[in-house]
Amino acid sequence: MVRGLRWVAVWGFVGVVGFIATRVLWDGHRDELLADPRFHLVPEEIDVGSLPAWIHHDPRPEFLLNATQDGALSVADRDCLAKLVDGIQKHPWVSRVGRAEKRFPGVVVVQVEWRRPVAMVRVPGGLLPVDETGVLLPTRDFTPLEASRYPRIEGAESVPRGPAGTVWADPLIKQGASLAAHLLPVWVKYQFRSIMPLQEGSGTRGLEFQIVTREGSIIQWGEAGNGPQEDEKTARKLRWLEEYYREHGSFAGLDGPLVIDLRPAEPQIRAKEPVR
Repeated sequence: MVRGLRWVAVWGFVGVVGFIATRVLWDGHRDELLADPRFHLVPEEIDVGSLPAWIHHDPRPEFLLNATQDGALSVADRDCLAKLVDGIQKHPWVSRVGRAEKRFPGVVVVQVEWRRPVAMVRVPGGLLPVDETGVLLPTRDFTPLEASRYPRIEGAESVPRGPAGTVWADPLIKQGASLAAHLLPVWVKYQFRSIMPLQEGSGTRGLEFQIVTREGSIIQWGEAGNGPQEDEKTARKLRWLEEYYREHGSFAGLDGPLVIDLRPAEPQIRAKEPVR
């Protein structure tokens, strides 16, 4: 019994010595190991799953550049995963980073939630994409044809104050993008052209929106809103539009464009007055 305990003590001592030796070896050659290109993580070793259809370039090299100043991230670095996660989270296409882990043979698997474009904002000189929360997105992944398929927010008097990945701090953009997210699935089908601020209305109302169709009709939507009550109103308005379109095949009348007011509980329809 005493002899067995003695061997346990001996092997425990050997383990401690081995740990100390490894630590000393690491501390003495740390810089050399981190600089050795054989241990550098390459983009192909980062597994983030399939990219969404709207991202047309490989963002993984950009993840590494975000993680380090020169893009050289060593798997020998104790903070490799933390640095990589931070670099991925900084990317403008990334909404949230979930679990990250190293897997054999030398692959890093990371769960990523991607931002989804829902609208293009008209600005002097072109269009800028945003997600449903009003975050500015990279423009490089959109051709003119692809950009034309998204809801278009017009009437903005502000410009982004930050780069892609930052919120466009303008209520018109943030609320307009929230509305666009609901309209995106039917935007092309209903031949909508743009989302604009509604100029008329009482002073007791907040920011209201109107939708302009390609035929010139105006759909007075009202507030974009958030919360269960507003979600119920949004669902009601979408059902009404679906039923009207199914019956008429258009939001224009026989004699020309219409003004459709969805703000009352019972929508109101009238002919659009000609522009004089």
